[in-house]
Amino acid sequence: MSGWPRPDEPSGKITLVLDQRSTLDPKDDLRDGLSAVARQGPHLWVANDETTSVERLTLEAGDQARAHRSFDLTQLLELPGDRGEMDIEGLDVESDTLWLVGSHGSARKQVKGNATPAEAQRSLATVEASQRRRVLARLPAKTLLGPGGSGTGHQQGPAVLGLGRGADLVDLLADDPHLGTFIQPSTTGRRPIPGKDNGIDCEGLAVAGDRVFIGLRGPVLRGWALIVELQVGDGSGLEPQPIGPGNRRYRKHFLRLHGLGVRDLCRHGEDLLVLAGPTMELDGRTAVFRWRNALTSQAEAVLQKDDLHCEFDVPFGEGEDHAEGITVLDDGRSALVLYGTPAGKRKTGRHEITADVFRLST
Repeated sequence: MSGWPRPDEPSGKITLVLDQRSTLDPKDDLRDGLSAVARQGPHLWVANDETTSVERLTLEAGDQARAHRSFDLTQLLELPGDRGEMDIEGLDVESDTLWLVGSHGSARKQVKGNATPAEAQRSLATVEASQRRRVLARLPAKTLLGPGGSGTGHQQGPAVLGLGRGADLVDLLADDPHLGTFIQPSTTGRRPIPGKDNGIDCEGLAVAGDRVFIGLRGPVLRGWALIVELQVGDGSGLEPQPIGPGNRRYRKHFLRLHGLGVRDLCRHGEDLLVLAGPTMELDGRTAVFRWRNALTSQAEAVLQKDDLHCEFDVPFGEGEDHAEGITVLDDGRSALVLYGTPAGKRKTGRHEITADVFRLST
C-alpha cells in the first residue's frame, strides 16, 4: 500500500436491516452480495448481484434503514432462461422511476477450494455468458409498489434494453475501436473476455433526464477508465439515440483514475461522483472522485488526473470490504457507501449490516 493515501474516517454509519429472503436461494444471506444503492426520498433501494430482485428500505431516526420490502423482478421482466442471477450492478432513481443496469459481462468459472489440478484447469477454461446480465431497465416506482408488484390498470410498464430482445449495450459497442476488441461477436464462436479478466463489466449507473451514464469497471485501457453515455426516450422502449460523433448512438468519456475502474456513479448537483476501485479480482485503493459539470457537458470528455477532485478515500480489506455503491443522503452534504463481501465486523445479528457515511466537500 506504499504511496496510497490513507483511507478517510467515516463521519457516521447507517445500519441496513435486510430480513427478507433471496429470490434465488432462501438460504443465502442478502448482506453478502450487496452491489448497488440509490436513495429515493426517505428510502434506500439496494441490490444483491446474486438475485433477481431489488430491495427497498426506509431510513429511520437513529441511523437505521428498516422496513425491508423485496421486489421479485421475474414478476415484471421477461427474463431469459429458467434460473440465474441478474447481476445488478447499478441503481439510480430519476423522476420517481427506478433504473437498473446489469454487469453485461461473462464470467469465468471459479475454482473450488478442494479442486484437483485437473478440475481447476477445467474451471478456468469455462466461460459462461448469460442474457440475464445484459439489461438496462427503467421501472416506474408506482408499478413496483402496486399490488403484487406488477403493472395494473393504466400504470406504465417497465422499459428495457437487452434481455435477449433485440440489440443491447454490448451489441452497440461491438464495433467500437476502444471496446470492440473485448467483445466477441456470436458469429465467431468465441466467448467474450470475462468481466473479471478486464473484459466488459458495467458497475455504475447515473440518470439525469434522458441521459444515462454507465460506468465500466472494465476494461481499463492503459490506466484509463470509461463511462458510456446513452440518450433514451421516455416511451415504452429504451432505444439509444444518436449523440456521439458521426451520429454514433453513445458517447464515451475517458477518466484517468490512477489505474482504477468505475465501481459506481452518483449525481450531486451538476456533478458526477465516481466511486473508483480496482478492476478484476484485486484488492487496493478505493476512492470517490468528482467530475465537475458532467451533467451540463454535451461532448465526449477526456479527463486527466488534475481534472478530477478526490472527495475521499474509502477503507478496503484483503478479500473483503469492497466498496460497491454510493448515494447522496438527503442533507446533500454527505454520501453513503455500501460494501460487498463485507468484513465480519460489519454484520451484526441475523440481518444487520453497516454502511459508512462520508462528508462531501461541496
